Amino acid sequence: MAFVTVEEVATRLGWPLTPEEQARVQAFIDDCTVLIEDYCGLDFQRHENQSFQLPARGGWFIEIPRRYTSFLTVDSVALSDGTAVVDWRLNGNCLVLESCWPSSGYVTVTGSWGYTTPPAILKVTTAAEVIRWMAQTPGLAMERTGEREVEYATASSPQSLSAAAMQALRRYRPSAGTITLKRGDC
Repeated sequence: MAFVTVEEVATRLGWPLTPEEQARVQAFIDDCTVLIEDYCGLDFQRHENQSFQLPARGGWFIEIPRRYTSFLTVDSVALSDGTAVVDWRLNGNCLVLESCWPSSGYVTVTGSWGYTTPPAILKVTTAAEVIRWMAQTPGLAMERTGEREVEYATASSPQSLSAAAMQALRRYRPSAGTITLKRGDC
């Protein structure tokens, strides 16, 4: 799910886009969406009644990756052999099972997660980054008209989040905190 459309970027640019520019803008939108989700570690798209798998490593809890924790509701949990687990409970970002999880295989979690409406800052950030990328000439770091100076950049890709974008998205990044450890004998 893209956070902004090609038409919204064209509106912000102030001119109509050619078909080639539309294709380029769409590719940049897709790239920016992936970079934002990777940077934040969150899936901003809403998923209803879908499943994901977590490795079972024994112990009394399985940590759910941050990608799935936004507005997570768990409907069912099953072991890799299809056996339904009924005595689990969701505690923060962990699936807890007092009788201990298996030491191998995986656990399939079925539920819903993600944002119903993505935060507005995602649209603003995506549009700004796409416009910034459109203005860059690949491989060119600097160009001066008076006295004709040109400086070529290394082979780095212009598709990376700017410092301003990372600052705008910092609220959605994981932060340092504390965790409570409890001894559980399995």
